[in-house]
Amino acid sequence: MIELLNVVAPLAIAIFVVGVGLRLGRFAWALVTKRHFRGVSPTFESPPPRMGVIPALYAVLFGPFNHFYKRANPVWGRGYLLYHVAIITEVIGYTISALIVFANIVVGRPVPDVSLHLAESFNYSPANLLAIIFGNGEHLQAHFLFGEFGSLFIGVTWIAVGFAVVGNLHLMVALVRKWSGAVVGDIDRAAQGIRTPGRYAWDRIVVRTIIFCIIWTELFARLHLVPGIVYLHALLGLTLFVLLPFTYLFHMVYNFLAVFYAVRRRMARTIA
Repeated sequence: MIELLNVVAPLAIAIFVVGVGLRLGRFAWALVTKRHFRGVSPTFESPPPRMGVIPALYAVLFGPFNHFYKRANPVWGRGYLLYHVAIITEVIGYTISALIVFANIVVGRPVPDVSLHLAESFNYSPANLLAIIFGNGEHLQAHFLFGEFGSLFIGVTWIAVGFAVVGNLHLMVALVRKWSGAVVGDIDRAAQGIRTPGRYAWDRIVVRTIIFCIIWTELFARLHLVPGIVYLHALLGLTLFVLLPFTYLFHMVYNFLAVFYAVRRRMARTIA
């Protein structure tokens, strides 16, 4: 597994960078062309009042769940909410860990050797670096990355792992029962009794299955149930990196931008 990671990692990162660059090209073109943010027409009689930043942000983040998902599809809605709390926490943790690791490499400091359980080494191989980043919830890696705050980081991310397990199980149940995109409950009185079937999507099935395996391999690695499983965990994480530019996962790249523009539209009441 270590040898495989050493070979695959550079290629996977190259595919990720090229894929993301191509996908962001459209956004870059939009930035350099002249566009106008319109909002509500000034001649519109009795326009709705502008919305503040905090209410607009709340409407963007929780409005769809409160108004639609938790009513139309409670199982999927709960999974959606718990899973996203977990994945945001985990991605932030991985990003900070990667920055710390590469900062140490730049200044020539030692890093842990995960396979040999050494606190200090100059093993800068891709497999070892990925094991440090994706295994940041284990004591050796957490102590190196966050020092005296390592135990706090492990505790916080344990909560995220719990949310991920429960949330992803909800989403897997919805996927298996073909509830993805389905309306299985009453949205409101006007739509009482209306039901729509769900669908199977190959990218959802593949990605959800990989994420399911990532969550459980992290759980096994944290509990030290399977020696060396952190490398499988890292390989699965690397697989998602390769798939990210070519599947619905790409929304993670521009998610902050999407939230920013959605909040602006809410504030200007372009969206009611």
